[in-house]
Amino acid sequence: YRSGWELLLMKYLDDDQDTTLWSYESIVIEYVSNAKTGRKRKYYPDFYVELKSGEKQLIEVKPTRKLAQRIVQKKLSAANDWCSDNHVTLKIITEQELKQLGLLK
Repeated sequence: YRSGWELLLMKYLDDDQDTTLWSYESIVIEYVSNAKTGRKRKYYPDFYVELKSGEKQLIEVKPTRKLAQRIVQKKLSAANDWCSDNHVTLKIITEQELKQLGLLK
């Protein structure tokens, strides 16, 4: 894990009875980082999760204040496209969601 928030979510996923499988930074998504040059980079979303219901999720953990950053927007746009192509739900987990789950005060 790269942040305390990611560690909190890992522990939550381990204990969640609806989660059948999760992995950390296991999906690789290419995105264009520079439109002028066409330079591509690799993005590793934080979590891939499968639920008992059959739903598959790609989860990115980010503070709300970082969501407007250009690089984050490029990555999330690429993740959204990947999710659409692979029948996966994209979820952004911020401090608000962590509080709702009881993981942050």
